[in-house]
Amino acid sequence: MFSINARGRQLRRPAAAPTQAAEPAATFRAGPATPQQQVAAAQPAGPLRATPEAARALLLSGRVPDELIVSGALRLSHEPRLRELPRWLECTHLDVSDCPNLNLLPERLRATSVQAARTGVRELTGDWLVREHVNLSGNRQLRRLPERLTARSLDVGNCAALAQLPATLHLTSWVEVAGSGLTALPSGLRVNIHWQGTAVDERTAFRPEDLKAGEILNVRNVTRRRVLLERFGLDRFIQEVGGLVIDRDRDAGGERQLIRIPLDDDEPVVALRVRCPSTAHTYVLRVPPHVRTCRRAAAWLAGFENEQDYRPLIET
Repeated sequence: MFSINARGRQLRRPAAAPTQAAEPAATFRAGPATPQQQVAAAQPAGPLRATPEAARALLLSGRVPDELIVSGALRLSHEPRLRELPRWLECTHLDVSDCPNLNLLPERLRATSVQAARTGVRELTGDWLVREHVNLSGNRQLRRLPERLTARSLDVGNCAALAQLPATLHLTSWVEVAGSGLTALPSGLRVNIHWQGTAVDERTAFRPEDLKAGEILNVRNVTRRRVLLERFGLDRFIQEVGGLVIDRDRDAGGERQLIRIPLDDDEPVVALRVRCPSTAHTYVLRVPPHVRTCRRAAAWLAGFENEQDYRPLIET
């Protein structure tokens, strides 16, 4: 039975799942036959079965079957020609990262792992069963995940338009959320939260305004402390903790200060506090710990290794 769905293509919905369908009459194998000839030879009664090489050639040719079972890994990364994947897809590993024109991913997906970072996809729907990791990072237009998504771990870092995860999402290990639009996890989801690969709590990930500077100073794990400091904000951190002013001078915006805050078991925080002459807004900008003068800090921030080369005619 055929119908037209929102994806704009004709679909055949089988009576049973593809894994239970009758064995097709033809199987793709590498050989002289073209993907188009192989498609023509396949019976329409069940999902099309293909080797990874044949499946890749078929999909890049633009001839996308409704259902496809690949006998291995399907690797299509960095392919601007790729625009859509089959509605039903089974394979071992799926890699379609860095395919900027890909905007249709499967509605039913069975795989061991999925790499689908930095594509053109806006919405994902349906039923995804992935044994290991799903990487959707960098999909800046992605607004929706499949209603039924099961995986060990999920990366939605830098998915700025993704405001929430499905309530039915099932993960068993962790979720990466840095740079996403998420403000909370579904109430029933109990997994570790990662921010740029570092485990954090919900407050650090979603409510950094509730953190206190003293808590950050007491954190012993250096990597986690750096994440907390990033989430807390350097300007606010210096306001609450203070710090030692190790140099002062003046520029077009007024007085500049170079501030140093020592940290246990880590390099100190060194930052330049400067006022913008155009807006009068004060900025606190972190610089390398070896910097000792405001001029050297300003030169480094402007991209100069040698402060003698930094001679701005106008500072804004």
